[in-house]
Amino acid sequence: MEALLLDPANADTRVEFGMAEAEIAQRTQWRASAEVFRAIDATLREAAAHPEVFIDAAMLRGDAVEFAERAAAADLSVRLNIAEATVRSHGRVASTLRERLPLLWAEFSEGEIHTQNAREAAAIVAELPPESWVTFENQILDASRTLAPARFRTRAHAIAEKLRCATIAERRLAAEAGRGTWTELDRDGMGWLHAYLPAEKLAMVGARLDTLAFGLFTETDETRTMTQLRADVLTDLVIGGGTGTGTQSNVGVTVALTVPVLSLLGHDDRPAVLEGVGPIDLDTARRLCATAPTFTRLLTDPISGTVLHMDAHQYRPSAALRRWLAIQQVTCDFPGCGRRAAQCDLDHTTAWAEGGLTTADNLSYRCRKHHTMKHQTKWRVERPPGSPRAVWTSPTGHRRNADPPPF
Repeated sequence: MEALLLDPANADTRVEFGMAEAEIAQRTQWRASAEVFRAIDATLREAAAHPEVFIDAAMLRGDAVEFAERAAAADLSVRLNIAEATVRSHGRVASTLRERLPLLWAEFSEGEIHTQNAREAAAIVAELPPESWVTFENQILDASRTLAPARFRTRAHAIAEKLRCATIAERRLAAEAGRGTWTELDRDGMGWLHAYLPAEKLAMVGARLDTLAFGLFTETDETRTMTQLRADVLTDLVIGGGTGTGTQSNVGVTVALTVPVLSLLGHDDRPAVLEGVGPIDLDTARRLCATAPTFTRLLTDPISGTVLHMDAHQYRPSAALRRWLAIQQVTCDFPGCGRRAAQCDLDHTTAWAEGGLTTADNLSYRCRKHHTMKHQTKWRVERPPGSPRAVWTSPTGHRRNADPPPF
């Protein structure tokens, strides 16, 4: 075999062998995806059928199934290192395909259908009336085996369009409920702003940005490109700034900027940390410290840093302590949760009623979902003495440290 692989005359054989290996590996991956989806769906179904596994007997009431499923999804999320929303999405794919597109589900389970095609089929059939499921499956089955995801998506949507009962106006109304914006951090101190909007409003936003940007672009001393100007105009419209549009004043946004004092003075090169973003270059930090009114500037001692204290026997934390913890923790401390601290509850890890103190060591920011889950299910969280992070224990006994701060 080794001689076969090394012999130049057998290049065709080696290429064919590599092709076959890639095909086998790809189908194995698709089959494994289907198995993951199936196992997640089965686990969530068990949680709904037996909520007592995830909830204390004293808490079993009308909403027990909802909290049991929530606790199970969080457990799977921690074990699999994926988001809870992804856990639920995987489970829905398996449940939807098994119930509505059984032939496609069977082939997906055998590794014959691309994972993305299976997900797309599940998402589309979820919006179709029951009487159209068989017709839809029959018309997309061959395409799901043979088309790449982008082509399959176009084909499947075209078929589904003929089978829908709801009018375009009705579907638009339902889709509009999902409108929103979200941010995504990138490298080098940059990031993305995404918006999901009704098409006509998106067109108006685009036209507005183009008009304002072009007005600046035509000025004789303007050096920015149209793309850069659109970004600057958008920033100016939302938070105010110096693009010259004159359309908005600064809004009441406050972001913490932590700078080592020696770095600020030019005697050290340790980076500054911008809340919600992470390390930024010192030139930017110095400029913000000097000019930006919307930043809370925190200078840290080069040796000991800044430490805040308060009366540990007072239930409500001071505003200073809340602010300090938000800067230190950045996000909800449940593993994998990215909800910003500013949008979370400040929770006593050891409950106040059980002797827990109002101190930095016993307080953590937790989003409302995970805060509620801690109280309503068998999920437990503790802060071992000397540990820098809390430890979460799932209802099935899986232990996981809270994620460290990202910066």
